[in-house]
Amino acid sequence: MFDKRSEYSLSVISNDYSVSKSRFFSCFYEKKDRDEDEILADIFSKDRYDIIVPMSDGAVNYLSRNKNRIETGYSVKCAVPDYGAVSIVSDKGHFMRFCEDNGIPHPRTIAVTEGTLDKAAGYVGFPSLIKPDFSVGARGITKVNSLDELQLHYPEIKQKYGSCTLQEFIDNSDYYYNVMIYRDSQGRCDTYAIIKIVRMFPVGAGSSTCCISVENEELLSICKAALEKLEWHGMADFDVLQRKDTLEYRIIEINPRVPASMRAAYVSGVDFPETIILDTLGERSKCSQYLPGKTLRFLGTDLLWFLKSPRRFKTSPSWFRFIGRDIYYQDIFKSDPSTWYSWFISGLKKNMRNNHN
Repeated sequence: MFDKRSEYSLSVISNDYSVSKSRFFSCFYEKKDRDEDEILADIFSKDRYDIIVPMSDGAVNYLSRNKNRIETGYSVKCAVPDYGAVSIVSDKGHFMRFCEDNGIPHPRTIAVTEGTLDKAAGYVGFPSLIKPDFSVGARGITKVNSLDELQLHYPEIKQKYGSCTLQEFIDNSDYYYNVMIYRDSQGRCDTYAIIKIVRMFPVGAGSSTCCISVENEELLSICKAALEKLEWHGMADFDVLQRKDTLEYRIIEINPRVPASMRAAYVSGVDFPETIILDTLGERSKCSQYLPGKTLRFLGTDLLWFLKSPRRFKTSPSWFRFIGRDIYYQDIFKSDPSTWYSWFISGLKKNMRNNHN
């Protein structure tokens, strides 16, 4: 439970191995195969909570759809944007059309069906990406270099994941940006952090294994404008690519939840959890002093990056730089030494699932 006058007490619902081993939580509830209503009924029959903060796409969609019912029935606040905005960004194809209609920079994208493959290829060109409208992480995203490859791969992706788009391939495997912004109930975007992800796993198209917090007014302005168009209220996590030829930015998606990269913001002076909690409770949090230039490594998966990447001896910052005033770790805490091992195992399992899918 959380008492805003004293301290936070945090309970977690998850099936994640690494989370179950953490010492930072007062209670751990294993989700297993139970549906959300069953889990919440079980938890709230035992204790009372003030706020629910979703950490996964599925949880965001469930809470946003049922926000009024849950808040009324359990006297708990759901820290989640309204379903109207969530439904736009959760459907990747819908979000790209929204960007097109509102002048938001995005990759050239078109909905694709069996009967429109030729037309879609003519509009987008090659290389391009087949992207499911609904998928987690990079599952189902397939690069195609010709109409023959598009015709070959599209049917199997459509059968497995449902509706898809064909999207311009932006060739920049060296880095991408993650822009975290909290837009409060008054439309203010005072709490933000921007990280440049310079190493990722799987190599070239995965989650961050090493990132650096940066300041970028142009990128921040683009993302704030998108949230204003969406009439957003809550946490937003943007993934943004930059073209190598023109250096133009392209928003590829918004995750309507607290991201795993939140620790990069925290070591840079930005406390998103406090902002989320206080705004959800109707209070105004103090402005964070954003201090960019911090490096955050996820050592468990950074080891995997080193084993797989041809750039292992050319990366900047150097992979061998482990200690420094501005170097922090996602998976190492002095107060909880079990975290590195559990995060490493979790990363291996995630990689095995991605390879399987």
